[in-house]
Amino acid sequence: MFVLSERCKALRGDAVNEKNFAAKICAQHAFWSKWGKVTLDPSKYSNITLNAAGTASVMRNAAPVIADGELIVGYNFGDGAHSGLTGDRGRDTEIFRRNGFTDDQIAWYYNPDNQVKGYTRLPPTENLTEKEHQLRAELTAINSAGNSSITANHSVIGYEKVLRLGFSGLLEEVNRYAVINGESDYYTALRMICEAGCVLGENYAAEAQLIGRNDIAEVCRQVPAYGARSFREAVQSLWFAHIVNTWEDDINANSLGRLDQILYPYYRHDIDSGVLTDEDACELLCCLWIKLYRDYDVQQSCVGGRAPDGSSQVNDLSYLMLDVTEALNFVRCLSVRFDSSTDKAFLRRALEVVGRVRKGIPFFFNDDVMIPALTAVGIPYEDACGYTQIGCVETVIPGKSNPHAVNSRSNLLKAVEYALADGYSMFDPKLRPGAETGNPLTFESFDMLMEAIKAQIKHIIRATANVAVSFMPNSEVNDPKPVKSLLTEGCTERGIDFNARGALYDYYQVMLMGIPNLADSLAAVKTLVYDKRHCSMEELLYQLKNNWPDEKLRLDFVSRAPKFGNDIEEVDNIAAELTEYACDCLADESQRTGYSFHAQPFTFLWMIDHGRVTAATPDGRRRGEIIAYSVSPMQGRDREGLTALMKSLSRLPTKKTPGTTSAIVEVDPKLFEEDTIDRIVELMLGAAALGLSNVQFNTVCADTLRDAQLHPENHRNLAVRVSGFSQKFNLLSRELQDHIIARTKHAD
Repeated sequence: MFVLSERCKALRGDAVNEKNFAAKICAQHAFWSKWGKVTLDPSKYSNITLNAAGTASVMRNAAPVIADGELIVGYNFGDGAHSGLTGDRGRDTEIFRRNGFTDDQIAWYYNPDNQVKGYTRLPPTENLTEKEHQLRAELTAINSAGNSSITANHSVIGYEKVLRLGFSGLLEEVNRYAVINGESDYYTALRMICEAGCVLGENYAAEAQLIGRNDIAEVCRQVPAYGARSFREAVQSLWFAHIVNTWEDDINANSLGRLDQILYPYYRHDIDSGVLTDEDACELLCCLWIKLYRDYDVQQSCVGGRAPDGSSQVNDLSYLMLDVTEALNFVRCLSVRFDSSTDKAFLRRALEVVGRVRKGIPFFFNDDVMIPALTAVGIPYEDACGYTQIGCVETVIPGKSNPHAVNSRSNLLKAVEYALADGYSMFDPKLRPGAETGNPLTFESFDMLMEAIKAQIKHIIRATANVAVSFMPNSEVNDPKPVKSLLTEGCTERGIDFNARGALYDYYQVMLMGIPNLADSLAAVKTLVYDKRHCSMEELLYQLKNNWPDEKLRLDFVSRAPKFGNDIEEVDNIAAELTEYACDCLADESQRTGYSFHAQPFTFLWMIDHGRVTAATPDGRRRGEIIAYSVSPMQGRDREGLTALMKSLSRLPTKKTPGTTSAIVEVDPKLFEEDTIDRIVELMLGAAALGLSNVQFNTVCADTLRDAQLHPENHRNLAVRVSGFSQKFNLLSRELQDHIIARTKHAD
């Protein structure tokens, strides 16, 4: 078991306390990005060259900062919230001074004559119907309205190319394709990035030489300008490439992919040559993990998985990365790929880390369903086998795709609201955003209600697609990405930008929300209205429109009908049928529009926002209350144990949801102890065979969480899985804390 070195203990402390970051480098991006753009003649350049000039200027000019004891150098500062600037000129002037900028430079920055000019801005087309506008108003089909891009900071670029070729080799590739395709602003922009990439390492080498760190100087003279020759150079080159990617469009969910696969050839070479030990490798990985640390971190990396020939790709680095994650004991976004044939020792080790770190990491994705789901939407098998995650749970083919992650959001729970009001909103009765499916009092059977529900889902999905498509030209023109283009297959070869559909695989992930509530609602109507005649349809409509004034009847709808998550086929099959129908609707929209839409039953934190604009529903949920997280059961309703929950999740059509069916499962920490963890291993393997897609575990008991609410000072480092990401509990809103506490804590 790896034990932190004194070096790593010190660096970890600095990272957690944000030392070196705020004081020395936070404003570098803001100043040098502007410098690069303003000093160009805007009449001669397009949006892509302006963007490239800004990023290249940061690469060339940002101050190289090397902290005591560092082995991996460079800082992950970005634009926006991570620039360190406040918007108050007086405060920001002091920040610039702390960053080493002179008064003349600060005066230049604030001079009104020195403004970035030349950008072309295309507004969204928005050829939407009145109903579609109303749907957007109710948050049933919304996108990043008002933003220039709907793809911001969600990527895994082709890091292997930087490690193999360096920026000098990439420059040769750019020049070769410029000859083939003809010169253009696109290739001019990529040259700017490549040439600046060759300078970046030299700047750090010079600083390292100045302070007597010859080891760093030697590494940085080689990378990222040239190909990596050793494990340390590979880690350093990867880190440089990552921070350049974040300088282009912020940190957030720009992720690293399958690091155990990317770095393994360099590790194996150095181990076999006798120049590297596992302790050395762990220390370098620790330094990388520490560099990535943030309070809110969705810079995802992944270990494990299977190769196209069916063999396991678990290697020594897969284990070392788990060891390092446990030893550092802070939130480091790490996922594990597994399947029903995964070696039990590896899966057990990953689950041990879940139980020991107790921060919801790592989390798990099942190759048995993820690979078929990707091939079903046109990704070739070999590339599908290379999938990884970005951000929370979003799926990407690293270095080959633009996934447009969290591109669109569809609140499918609104389908029951609209079906029971003939297309009108019960939340805002003045609106009729839904399809006109008839008076629900005339629905003589449950099948008639289901047909109305499906009509509403089809209507919502079409609106979602139309809204998404209306933003595509806007994004293509306004927000080119030269760094991502350089390191994404298809772009350089064709001379087409990443955001102009240049990637080899260009697809759009649509978040399907409210599925558990929708299934619970329909099961309740079937049971209590159609089967048992416990309540008339007329009475139910009155209750929903008036927010359940009859508390006894509301509790009947909560407790006297089956609920998703308890291995009850009747309600699970409703969830599966409607999810599959929504997936089929997305496939139809892909055919109609020419854009590839991928189903992603995932809510992130929007289960709160969508709940706020959803009327009372037949599952007993009141108006405005939160809806279920992704495909996890509505909090507190899964009462039949962990095995039952896994079986319910596995009944969903996971091979039709390439964006993953995300679920967070709350488990009593005792199940991850030495004498019980093997039961969890067997459960995971069995669930994988049944069709489980993604699962994330929280291993904190409810009593601890309640105490953390009352006494946050005693639980400063308590972290939980929130919504596809882990976060310190005391940094969450009270609403989110209550939501997590209310989730069922499975003890068997």
